[in-house]
Amino acid sequence: MKVPERVYRYRPLDDALFCRELDALRGAYLYAAPFAKMNDPMEAFYKTGASDDRFINSILASAGKSVEAMYEMLSDTIDSFALVSLAGTYLDLPMWAYYASNFAGMCLEFSTSELDIGDFQNEQLRKVTYAQNALPSLTVADMTRDRLQEAVIARFTRKRREWAHEKEWRFITGALGRKHYVDDALSRVFLGPCINPAHAKQICDLLDHRPIEVLQGEIHGFELAFNIIKPARPLEECERVGAGRFVPANIISDPAELESFLAVSLEALVDQCTEIARRPNVEKIEDVDVSNAHKELLYIWTTFKLRNGREVYHKRYLDRRLRTARSP
Repeated sequence: MKVPERVYRYRPLDDALFCRELDALRGAYLYAAPFAKMNDPMEAFYKTGASDDRFINSILASAGKSVEAMYEMLSDTIDSFALVSLAGTYLDLPMWAYYASNFAGMCLEFSTSELDIGDFQNEQLRKVTYAQNALPSLTVADMTRDRLQEAVIARFTRKRREWAHEKEWRFITGALGRKHYVDDALSRVFLGPCINPAHAKQICDLLDHRPIEVLQGEIHGFELAFNIIKPARPLEECERVGAGRFVPANIISDPAELESFLAVSLEALVDQCTEIARRPNVEKIEDVDVSNAHKELLYIWTTFKLRNGREVYHKRYLDRRLRTARSP
């Protein structure tokens, strides 16, 4: 399933929650909440049990186990999952009302490819499906290693069809809490037309030295339009999180091999690495080389530093013309 290039997160900014949301922007993180905290009581609905449980229970009893104990363990595992919900558009008017303080909140725009660099690196973005009925109960047959994950995720990404306008995507994570992203994964912040002017100023001031554009909404009849009130800072003017180290002579150990691989000049590759090193969270470009496993690709191996101080590694794959390639 093709993942969209951009996804959106609506956030409330009423006085009771403003400091929480400002802290999330300051620390560049999204919070993975438990399913029990969702506003839809049908969210992540699942049941356990099947008509043949009595037969299976008699088999398990000989090993000192029971179906009930297995279902209890399954429920404990399922209840530990958390999610980050994202939308497919910033122009959904009901969502501005539901999730963004009646048009006084904000909507964050993220690049899905850049979200993959931080704490979401090993998480898969899933599309929510919409239907009239819930999926059938989970059974012992679903509890095998091959089936359990997909069986649970199918239920965690299914909602009643009345919610279909949200065009929701979600990360299903194995742990609650903060999930940090690199600064430029957040590309734009849309402020609602009814936002408190003091809130708008604080957000603009906080993001002033980041590569993030801030826009504010205006109502024109039945239309919602947005105008830029703070442009994105050029990378060279942004506040740095990582050191941005890149010394070509230390990284490119075999220029001749790269020159024979590339369909462009070696200087073009150096320029691209230099541009990557300018990104705010780049700590260091570690290595540039042709992939051993995939001879048609080269990689740029980079260390990024998140705003919580944690360092993460990321390999970006390119073809011979330095076009981004899908990770093999």
